[in-house]
Amino acid sequence: MEKPRIPPEEAHRIASLYATKLLGTGPEEAFDRITRLTARLLMAPMAVVSLVGKDTQWFKSRTGTELRETGRDVSFCGHAILTDEPLVVPDAANDPRFSDNPLVTGGPGIRFYAGVQLHSVDRMKLGTLCIMDTRPRTLSSQELDDLRDMARLVEQQIYHRQLAMAAQELQRELDVEPGALRLPAAGQVAYLLNHDMLTGLANRPALVRAIQTGIAGWRERGEHAIVASINLDRFKRLNELLGHRAGDEALVAITRSLQDKLRDGDMLARAGSDEFIVLLGDAGDDNEARALLDRLLKAVNRQIVSGDNEIAITCSIGYARYPDNGDDADALLTSAALAMRHAKSLGGGVVHQFSSDLRHELGRRLTLESHLRRAAEHGELFLQYQPKIDIRNGGGASAASGPIAGFEALVCWQHPEYGLIRPDEFIPIAEETGLIVPIGEWALRTAVAQLAAWREEGLPGIPVAVNLSARQFLQTEVVALVGELLGASTVDPGTLELELTESVSMTDPVASASIMRRLRELGVTLSIDDFGTGYSSFSYLKRLPIDKLKIDKSFIIDMTQSAESLAIVQAIVAMAHRLHLVVVAEGVETADQVAALRKAECDQIQGYYYSRPLRAEDCPAYIRAHGAALPAPSRPAAAA
Repeated sequence: MEKPRIPPEEAHRIASLYATKLLGTGPEEAFDRITRLTARLLMAPMAVVSLVGKDTQWFKSRTGTELRETGRDVSFCGHAILTDEPLVVPDAANDPRFSDNPLVTGGPGIRFYAGVQLHSVDRMKLGTLCIMDTRPRTLSSQELDDLRDMARLVEQQIYHRQLAMAAQELQRELDVEPGALRLPAAGQVAYLLNHDMLTGLANRPALVRAIQTGIAGWRERGEHAIVASINLDRFKRLNELLGHRAGDEALVAITRSLQDKLRDGDMLARAGSDEFIVLLGDAGDDNEARALLDRLLKAVNRQIVSGDNEIAITCSIGYARYPDNGDDADALLTSAALAMRHAKSLGGGVVHQFSSDLRHELGRRLTLESHLRRAAEHGELFLQYQPKIDIRNGGGASAASGPIAGFEALVCWQHPEYGLIRPDEFIPIAEETGLIVPIGEWALRTAVAQLAAWREEGLPGIPVAVNLSARQFLQTEVVALVGELLGASTVDPGTLELELTESVSMTDPVASASIMRRLRELGVTLSIDDFGTGYSSFSYLKRLPIDKLKIDKSFIIDMTQSAESLAIVQAIVAMAHRLHLVVVAEGVETADQVAALRKAECDQIQGYYYSRPLRAEDCPAYIRAHGAALPAPSRPAAAA
């Protein structure tokens, strides 16, 4: 058994732990609620808030175990606090550090462990929030993110507890010497109340007070102040690839860059993990304000490099102007946040001002979110099927010709009040709320049932592609679901195609490849969607058991106008064929695009040039008009 080492900063760490006054204390519902929720969320029999003391680890909160403490020498958490990344042990019995640990060989018989470090306000590691199991298992990247989020809740609880204790100490001092403030206690309370611990910036409550204080002066002087919300684009991706320590370092560096661009009297605050708020007391006219915000936008932009990984950091800025977009702190902050969300929806990296239309959009979004929860139950969701045409076997002469190679199933929503809702409007809502999982399962079941129905009509076995979301792919038993649906139907497995975006496959490459192999064993076809917009490389794709690759429509739209886009498409097709992959181009709308894709030797085409998405009842006629029975999709021969 490997005993955990003592970290170099142990004296400082122990002092920070004692300062929390948590070590050796009894259960508290605020902490117990978090461990219960963590155990349920991650389906773990045991969840613990562990504090690593000088010789022991103390379980401040525990679910699923009667242990209250153990020796530090046998603690998994003692190892976890030696690193900046979460510690995950898939099978302790096969890990030389823990295989003969008494917690593994005896009670409670730990086989699986995952722990995320808990930090004090001065960034010392106090212990972990961890989950344990008596059987080996793995943890997906999304599950690890969930564990990180729950650990942040524990840290916030520790922070608020310390704040309360500091306030009580201050009150005791005032009771002893009424009217006198002892600087240590008073300073600690003031700092905790008004500052962010990581960056040293003012926090949101301090900013709100500054806005409220400033309003009277702005009104009197006729000044047009600006409140701007700055949100980092894809910051979660940085934490996933480089770790939370690198993320914290990036936040501190971005803070310094933003501060360098501000004028005397401006205020910068941190409002969330990846959100800053700027208060510009007198921003001048629209052009002056926009110029200053553009400088802040550019100040954030940077490349974060760690080893072989490189992440581009940009931001989205939404702003509100006093008094045009709000005349109190709450209205200005809300308006700025709405404008920021709209800026992110435009793809990020832009500055956008609040307008009244955004409030209407928010109301509509909240309504759609509420109604989407019952849309499938009320029969409002349905599938449409967009044809894919084979252009390497005679297709493409006109918009009315070409043998059919398959369909893509698209989820549509017929809202009783708003009418037909576009997928690009409600699918992001479904993804953000988690509704994409039940909707994705409904779509998969419906598509398989439709394949079976067409088979019973005597139609040839035309493949149908169904999109899998990241949540559905990595967080659910998707392999079991697909196996169940195929086992209960007469559908040829090769006619069911599952599409994954390349960013999904890169979220957890090892887990993704494993799930893909299990799906391939069921006989289904696998496709990477939207290729060219994410992080994949052909060397990575070579390791995935996939059959098809779909070129993102953004390249197709530009390929007849941009030599660069055309060269990219040609290169993707050539490299994909070397990997024996079928290549599909989506978003094809013109004859010139078809001609360019035919010249590039693309295999299949999907888009309005051939057909808009069809209702299920219109597909049989289309199938009969555009080709006989087709074999299951296969990879083309390797290029010479």
